[in-house]
Amino acid sequence: MLEDRKVLHALNESLKNSKSVATITIVSSEGSTPRGVGSSMLVDEEGNILEGTIGGGALEEKAKRDAIYCIKRNKSLLIEYNLDRDSKTGNILPMACGGKVSLFIKVYNSQEKLILVGAGHVAEKIAKMASILGYFITVLDSREERLTSNLFPDVEYLILGDIVENLEKMEVDHNTSIIIVTHGHKYDQDALEVVLKSNAKYIGMIGSKNKVRTTFNNLLEKGYLKEELSKVYTPIGLDLGGETPEEIALSIMAEIQAVKYEKEAPHLYKSRWEF
Repeated sequence: MLEDRKVLHALNESLKNSKSVATITIVSSEGSTPRGVGSSMLVDEEGNILEGTIGGGALEEKAKRDAIYCIKRNKSLLIEYNLDRDSKTGNILPMACGGKVSLFIKVYNSQEKLILVGAGHVAEKIAKMASILGYFITVLDSREERLTSNLFPDVEYLILGDIVENLEKMEVDHNTSIIIVTHGHKYDQDALEVVLKSNAKYIGMIGSKNKVRTTFNNLLEKGYLKEELSKVYTPIGLDLGGETPEEIALSIMAEIQAVKYEKEAPHLYKSRWEF
């Protein structure tokens, strides 16, 4: 069908542009439903329909919201909807159709991205672990001697120059994790300000409790909200023990994975100063 080809073409274009999307397909139906089995549409991470339809109305609106949920969690789902508004059971929608429909929401997320703000020894070890896990990695630093392919062999982009200015140019979405580990913590606060209001999945900043307290107080005085600061994982990492760059890197990547899969874990930030 022409409609199917249009959906597939839009999906292909989205994948080429590293855009996170989901297809929503009717896989079974019972009774009266807006459209039949095989009808599908493509939506982006904000719920915009890029191509196709499953019949419009309340079913389509609910499916779009469920697709947003799935994309954000990188989780495909099979969901059944009851289209009888008078029904007392199931996932009920206020429709008069009276039938039932099952939708398969298939997520196509862009490759997970990791931005390392700083190219120190800890960042070097993080990059190696993140590469094994399949992240698309970018490293920012102003030190030419640290930003080399010998130290970061599995990194897609090494960006030399003003860290804050270059960070401002980066595309940050819900599939991006950011680790702030600048040399001597010189640019940590400035870097945090750049990404604090972004849609990043994870923002982590290395540092002691005293350093975190100072940074947060500075940002509160500048007008940032407690709610904005509360999403920052700092002190960074899980409480696994160890002090070497390798051990710190492991605790940080373990924390990012725990956030990704929404798992309870012994986060170090839970023991920080409460603001």
